[in-house]
Amino acid sequence: MQTIKPINLSSNKTNTKEKLTSAEMGKLWATYTGNSMAKCVLNYYLQHVEDEDIKTLLENALKLCEEFMKVSKEIFEKENFPIPIGFSKEDVNLGAPRLFEDQFYVHYLKYAAKAGMSIYNVGLPLVYRKDVVEFFTYCMNSTMALMEQIKEILMNKGFIIKPPLIPVPDKAEFVHQDFLNGFFGHVRPLHALEIAHFYDNIENNVTSKALIMAFAQVAVNGRHDIGMIYSKSFMKISLFVEEAAKTMIEKGWMEQPPKAVDRKNLTAN
Repeated sequence: MQTIKPINLSSNKTNTKEKLTSAEMGKLWATYTGNSMAKCVLNYYLQHVEDEDIKTLLENALKLCEEFMKVSKEIFEKENFPIPIGFSKEDVNLGAPRLFEDQFYVHYLKYAAKAGMSIYNVGLPLVYRKDVVEFFTYCMNSTMALMEQIKEILMNKGFIIKPPLIPVPDKAEFVHQDFLNGFFGHVRPLHALEIAHFYDNIENNVTSKALIMAFAQVAVNGRHDIGMIYSKSFMKISLFVEEAAKTMIEKGWMEQPPKAVDRKNLTAN
């Protein structure tokens, strides 16, 4: 497996008078904090991985995390933007017992890479400063290359079941009124896009569930029921996210993203 080599990105290409937009601030902030968390997780995985191919994959991913954080930090420093706290070595116990088999590490990497690609892919149409555009283009291309390595490992080692096969349509046609039926009347078979999204959601949920169950075993929080609460809330995603956010806020773990000016406060003063 080839190593994904970081490249030297220069943030000197930008006009120093061109300030970061809200979109650029937000996406850079998300990139830095997200990769700081992934860095902690990957360092822990590397303490226990045994398969050499998977170890190389983890090392490639870690190098990209470090490079993405480095460039984000350089851009922030030039703008006198406070460096996000994110996650650090104080947030991970590298001496914790092994919680996962090597196979899970590959599934986690796919899960994390998809999350990263969603940031970079959505960010690219929204950013205009040359150095930021170049950076997110690099992030996207590098993560896509990593994703191909992940998929290759998953297939070669028999760790994945591909999305199901369906028949090729006989002809192109338009839908009828019963297309939206779901409870009454004729209910059509799932179409290809629905199957694709179900497959993706199941894949994400299984990985998320494994993470929750594992980390609940080693969490140092005094309440041992939190992991169970999270697991029971799994099918109610909106409630799960809300409760997780409340817990993070209570513990002082949720960092404030860059925010707009409070215009009501401005007019009040």
